[in-house]
Amino acid sequence: MTTQTKEIAIHNRAMLVALRISTWTARKYDKKVTKEVTDSHNAVADAGRFNKMLIPGDALSYKALMQLVGRVRTEHYANTLAWSDEGWRLLPTANYATYTQFTRQRKAEFMTLLDDFATEYPSLKQNAPARLNGMYNEADYPPISQIRGKFGFYLDFSPLPANGDFRLDLPASEIARIEADTQSKVTSAVSDAMTDAWKRLFDCVRHIHERLSTPDARFHDTLISNASDLCDVLKRLNVTGDPNLEAMRAEVERYIAQSDPDELRENTEVRQDTASVAEDIIARMSGFYTPEVA
Repeated sequence: MTTQTKEIAIHNRAMLVALRISTWTARKYDKKVTKEVTDSHNAVADAGRFNKMLIPGDALSYKALMQLVGRVRTEHYANTLAWSDEGWRLLPTANYATYTQFTRQRKAEFMTLLDDFATEYPSLKQNAPARLNGMYNEADYPPISQIRGKFGFYLDFSPLPANGDFRLDLPASEIARIEADTQSKVTSAVSDAMTDAWKRLFDCVRHIHERLSTPDARFHDTLISNASDLCDVLKRLNVTGDPNLEAMRAEVERYIAQSDPDELRENTEVRQDTASVAEDIIARMSGFYTPEVA
């Protein structure tokens, strides 16, 4: 396969996606209180920072909203691959339908929970002076009419940069240099994305081996269910169609991800056998992936 053919294949197999969720932090740095604390302890000015909690930590509507945001970001990373430091992630077209389905659902949940918080916010703000007493500052709180605008849930999609996309008034030699540099970056980023996929599988199996090979080590059912979920998503994240990654994924799915957690806890022989299988898979994966040394 020529370099150009490989480039076309990659551009047909994946796109870029950026998830951008904005929230109101409900915290505020208080310079005055920070100075009072450092002065009372005869400490230097930069010894600490005092951040006020503007609403109670147990405010149910806000807590539920922020928990959802955390879950969405976790799902976003699980269903995409590493790409750049600017917020973009690689989304294989094979996973596009699954990705857009769950993000639509999560955005609907986000808007519902935002409605709940916007409804509760006036009372939370009203109670703040009594709660914070001398630390209360009206300027710390967005007006009720603006609180919803402090939150947002956005998805941006973009094609991978490709040769021929440049329409610049530059010499042909300079455009050729830019295009070559762009393709080099795309090739490197795709390689990093596949390394990300290998790392997920390797770390998952290594963790299972560590837990199961220690006879008295306790583990949650998620030790196995997480492996099952990973095997499912990796079928769609293998953007280059790496046959070795698919072979290893299939073995993990067949010999580990279908294990019964209770049986692993109760049957020593089954536990040892599964640990041995995990160890063997790790050894063979080492021929394709080298984990980073901490």
